[in-house]
Amino acid sequence: MTLIASFLAGMAVIYIVLGNKIKTRGRSVKYKDQRFESAKHIKSSNDPLITIAGSVICSGLTYAVTGNLIFASLALFSGFFVLRWYRAKKERERKELLQTQFADVLGQIESALYGGLNPYQAIEDSVPDMPRPARDIFYEVLRRTRSGDTLAQALEAVRRETGWEDLAVLSVGMNLYSRTGCNLGDICRSALESYEDKESFRAQIKAAIAQNMMTVKVLTALPFFILGLARAIAPEFTKPLFQTFEGGVVFIFLTAWIILGNIVIRGMVISGLGKGV
Repeated sequence: MTLIASFLAGMAVIYIVLGNKIKTRGRSVKYKDQRFESAKHIKSSNDPLITIAGSVICSGLTYAVTGNLIFASLALFSGFFVLRWYRAKKERERKELLQTQFADVLGQIESALYGGLNPYQAIEDSVPDMPRPARDIFYEVLRRTRSGDTLAQALEAVRRETGWEDLAVLSVGMNLYSRTGCNLGDICRSALESYEDKESFRAQIKAAIAQNMMTVKVLTALPFFILGLARAIAPEFTKPLFQTFEGGVVFIFLTAWIILGNIVIRGMVISGLGKGV
């Protein structure tokens, strides 16, 4: 049991430190033909498996560090938090993928507009060549326009439903075009230039943050690794921490502060990158 728990703990520590650098598949999101994903989470058949795996790994990691079955049993409930983390991670990846595709979308619509097409024809002509999942989202925009919405209304509704905030640029542009007859191609070109400048700056900041985030992961895992190693080498030394009520309270308190610190740091990083800091 101890060997199994130690193995699971080791795998968990490796995953915490390396994170999404371990990839078995290409960076892509699966979408069904002419369907788009909203920002609201849809239950997946993998959810129970993720919950169980998270519970087992966290419980094994806790037992390897503390050697206390009570702590290990309490850690079983962490599977639900692992599922929430996994869902949030997938949602961030979906939005990042859409962000990277927005420049391509703007470029195709701009080319079609300068080719003499009206806005609806430009989008309809560009959609088949768009990358997915952007293509599926614009299929939904076209479907809504055929149901009676204007392009601006359809873009705004889809933006709210999918969380793809970049669509606000096109929505405002369509409103200006319908009210003033302005050159929508020029709007797309200006938006594209602004977007490329923003993404270039954002990429530099993201690269700088990535190194610091790796340091945060290492410093997060290091105290638990040292405690587990100390318990294995000198059990009597760590016994007051894991086998007494007072020690358990101290351990839980410190663990909670470490977790809270990680949540705050990640929230700041995600918020900053989302705003183009």
